[in-house]
Amino acid sequence: MESTSSHWEEFYLGSRQFQCIADTLGMPIDQVNFILGQLMALFLAYLFRVQAHPTKVSDTTRHWASMVAGLGISYFCFGKQVVLALVLVIGCYILMITLPITLIHHVTLFSSITFLSVMHIQRQLYEDGVFVIDVTGPMMIMVQKATSLAYSLHDGLSGLKDNELTPLQRELILRKKPSALQYFSYMLNFHSVLAGPFFMFADYQDFIEGTHYAKRALNNTVAKDSLDSNRNENLEDVKVSKKILKPEEEPDPTSVSLSKAGFSFVCAFVTVAILPNFPISHLTEPYFFKSSFLYKTMYIVAVTSLTRHVYYTGWILADSICNMSGMGFNGYDNHGAAKWDLVSNVNVLGIEFGSNLRESLEAWNSGTMKWLRFMVYERAPVQKTLFTYMLSSLWHGFYPGYYLTFIGGAFFTVVARTVRRSVRPRVLSRGPKAKFAYDIVTSVATRLNLAYLTFPFILLRFWSTIEVLKALFFYQTVIGILVILFLGKILPPPPSCGKLKPSKVPSEAAPSQVEAEKVEDIKLSKLDHMKVQ
Repeated sequence: MESTSSHWEEFYLGSRQFQCIADTLGMPIDQVNFILGQLMALFLAYLFRVQAHPTKVSDTTRHWASMVAGLGISYFCFGKQVVLALVLVIGCYILMITLPITLIHHVTLFSSITFLSVMHIQRQLYEDGVFVIDVTGPMMIMVQKATSLAYSLHDGLSGLKDNELTPLQRELILRKKPSALQYFSYMLNFHSVLAGPFFMFADYQDFIEGTHYAKRALNNTVAKDSLDSNRNENLEDVKVSKKILKPEEEPDPTSVSLSKAGFSFVCAFVTVAILPNFPISHLTEPYFFKSSFLYKTMYIVAVTSLTRHVYYTGWILADSICNMSGMGFNGYDNHGAAKWDLVSNVNVLGIEFGSNLRESLEAWNSGTMKWLRFMVYERAPVQKTLFTYMLSSLWHGFYPGYYLTFIGGAFFTVVARTVRRSVRPRVLSRGPKAKFAYDIVTSVATRLNLAYLTFPFILLRFWSTIEVLKALFFYQTVIGILVILFLGKILPPPPSCGKLKPSKVPSEAAPSQVEAEKVEDIKLSKLDHMKVQ
């Protein structure tokens, strides 16, 4: 492992200015640079909100400031590798301005995914299973942005009628191509350049123009009239939604942002101080295989739970940066308190304490879930789940462990649905105490299932994963097969559950309860009210 690490150290082109800090903390320089880059972005976000407020400077100034800061932070973290990201961004821009609108979406998706795949392969060759933070991470977010922008333009400029689009497609439709400055600012802004979150162009444009507060307060998620002219029929709403609030009229995100930043540092502490005591490599050592079944199971639960804190650190700090700049406002709740969850990418409580697999998966990487739904699930004429998982797999890379996790995700989604339809209605009929006990059992089962399902994603290697599964007797896989084959026969689902067919996209006229049940089967629900998350 040391030779592999040193091999990657030679490949890494980010700044070495703070190598002494990395050595003192015992952390890789890429992780130190990432944290310092995000802290720099958090400070710039405050300045951006206060000094570059839409009432003080023009949209052009805000675009330039956001883009230049993003490039600077990227160069600090990745050095000359930023050129690779720029090749992707510039290439997608050329496609946007040159291709006919009937081809722009598919060609952009194919080209960007192909380029990203080449980068993933290069990453595997150099890093060989070592967890590092390199330029492929930002490029994954850039692919999401470029492709979603291309599909939004296709929806708006190809002559499609409103009744031919889904609610989400109508919500994110664009009627005009962005300028070069708008495009590059969206792709390279410092708020999301390192770790996301992914957000749609319409939301970013509203934020730059300063109209996002008024629009979200109206629960109006429409892009600016110049980019989207097919809605906002209420003239009074149009007038209000274009309003730019003064700084003193806006909800203050400082406390929310700092609390998220504080929580991300707690997660960072777990990552630095506790996670190293539970290395994933232990799963390949002889002692692990000689241990008891209970030890193996609990160790996998521990290592997967602790590894999630790596992602919590990056995603929640990125959310904090967006909020500090004013991005992420999502209207007001029933008590009049401002909501700052528009661009939130993770719900920690939902993941760690969800009572079923669907709830936990919904709470994880919700920006990517939304992107997959917008790009594939709502457009594929057949095999929606299959094509959704295919794009997700290509986007993540080519480590075998990724594919084992995704295949397992599809399988255990079916298992969980089978249990839910056959068992849950009978439990609910027995009263609240039975439901409480059921929720405890399913919550514990979900924790075990998440560990079993996701450890290949961390271990990465195919045969190493198979050996671990053999040591666990493939117990959850066997249980899942038995559930699918026999549970429905032993405990047939009540008629009301049996009528649901999750293989089809819900129509606009379908009841929201049926709608959610259908889409939940591929972890892409959050659709009950058809909102942008």
